[in-house]
Amino acid sequence: MTNEIFEKFTAQVQTVLAPVQELNKLYFYNVEKLVEIQLNSARDYAEICLDQFRSVSEINDQKGLEAFITKQTETFKHIGEKVMADSQAVANIGTEFSTEAQKIAEKSVEAASAVVNVVPAAKKAPAAKKAA
Repeated sequence: MTNEIFEKFTAQVQTVLAPVQELNKLYFYNVEKLVEIQLNSARDYAEICLDQFRSVSEINDQKGLEAFITKQTETFKHIGEKVMADSQAVANIGTEFSTEAQKIAEKSVEAASAVVNVVPAAKKAPAAKKAA
């Protein structure tokens, strides 16, 4: 009798904690993706800065200055595109996280409802036997 109660309690606890574990896995998976985006962005922006320093150091005359200024337009365009791509990637991660978290929440509600519906039925069954 005690083992049966303990097993039911353990099963209910596992049912309740399963969604929390799923959310933790989802959270850490998305944190990894965000860190990867940040590291790639930091590396790309560092390369852009180093290229800028190299370009400035190569200016020796008016023609070199004009070439540098012309290149700035391309560089700013590239930076703008990079910022937009990074922003879109982060937004996609947020959308995916929200969708997956919603699915986990729905499964959790269904599981909790099933546990709640099973427990009263189990309690009613012994009561019916006593009345008979």
